[in-house]
Amino acid sequence: MTVFKAFFKVLRKYKMSLIMYLVISLGIIYILSSFNTKGNASYYRVSQGIAVRDNDNSEISKGLIEYLSTINEIKNAEELTDEQITDMIYYTRISNSLIIPAGFGEAILNGEDASMLKIESTKNAGARMGYSVETEIDSYLNLLSGYLEGGFDMAEAEKLTMEALADNSSVNVIAEVKVEDDKLFTMFQMLPYGILTMLFSAVLPVILRFGTMLLKKRSDISSTPAYKRQISIALAAGLVSVFIVIALIALASVLAKEAFTGRWWLVVINVVTLSITVVMLLVAVSNLNMKPEVASAFTNVVGLSFSFLGGIFVPIEFLGSGAKVIGQFLPTYWYSEALTRIKADGGFNDILNCLLIQLLFGVMVMGVGLVAGRSIQKRTA
Repeated sequence: MTVFKAFFKVLRKYKMSLIMYLVISLGIIYILSSFNTKGNASYYRVSQGIAVRDNDNSEISKGLIEYLSTINEIKNAEELTDEQITDMIYYTRISNSLIIPAGFGEAILNGEDASMLKIESTKNAGARMGYSVETEIDSYLNLLSGYLEGGFDMAEAEKLTMEALADNSSVNVIAEVKVEDDKLFTMFQMLPYGILTMLFSAVLPVILRFGTMLLKKRSDISSTPAYKRQISIALAAGLVSVFIVIALIALASVLAKEAFTGRWWLVVINVVTLSITVVMLLVAVSNLNMKPEVASAFTNVVGLSFSFLGGIFVPIEFLGSGAKVIGQFLPTYWYSEALTRIKADGGFNDILNCLLIQLLFGVMVMGVGLVAGRSIQKRTA
C-alpha cells in the first residue's frame, strides 16, 4: 500500500504534462472538426486545358473540338512549340495535347477502320485528368458514329450528339440533401495521440523513477517483498491508464454528441484495444533502464511518429506508398483502418483482424522489452 500511495505522489509532479497533452489533443480535435462544415452538397465540372492541333480540318474534327470546348479550355497548338506544350503538361496547365490526323473525319464518315488514324493524345500518365479527356472524345465519336449509321445526316447527328452529351450541371438535383458532420469519427480519430502522449509523458517517468538506483536500493532494504512492490506499481499504473482512457472516451463522446449506439460501441472497443496495446508498449519501454528525464523526448518521438505514419493526423489514403508500408507495422495504422471500416457500416467481424493485429504488436513488443530488460539487469548486476 505504501508503494501504491507513493506512485500517486510522484505522479503529481507530472500533472502539467497530462494537462498539456490533453489540451493539445483537444486543440487538434477542434481544428480538424472545424474543417468539416455543414451545408448542401454542390458539384461542378473542373475545366481542363487542352492543346489541339487539327491536321484534318474536317466537319467532324471541328465538331469534336466544339464539343470539347464546352467542357474544357481549348488552346491552339499551332501557336505553341513542342517544348512549351511539354512544360504546360508537366506543370498541369493543360491535361492533354491532341493531334487530329489528316483524313480522320473521312474515315469516320466512310465507316472505315480508323485504327491508323487515331487521335494522338499526349498526357501526364500520373494524372487522372488526361484520361477523362480521352473518355470525352470516345463518348462523342461513338455516339456520333451511331447516329450516322442510323441514317441521320451530319448536321442532325452532331446536334443530337451535342444534346445527348450536354452537361449544364454535373448532377441533376432530385432532392436537397444536407451533409452533416460525422463528428464521432473526427473526435475518436485523435484519441490515440492523446492516449500515447498522456501515458508516456506521465505514467512512464513515474515507473522509471521507481527503477532508479537510489529508490531501488531503498526498496531492497524495506520489509515489502519485491513482487508486491511490482504488483503495486502495476496496479497504480493500470488505474491511471484506465482513468485516462475513460476520460478521453467520455470527452470525445460528449463532443461528438453520440454514445451507446451500435457503431459507438465498435469505436470504443477499438479504443480499448489500442489502449491495451499502448500499455504493453509502456511495459516494454519501462524495462529498458531509461532515465526518467528521457521520457519527455521519447513521448514526442512515439506520439508524433505513430500518429503521422498510422493515419491519425493524415488519412491513410493520403499517405505515400513508403509511409503506408512502414505504417502497417504500427498499431495506430490498424486503429485508423478499423475506424474506416466502421464508418463504412462495418461490423465487429469486419474489424476483428485490425484488433488482433494491434494486440499482436503489443505482445511482440512487450516480449522483446522484457527479454531486453533482463539482459540489461544481468549486465548491471
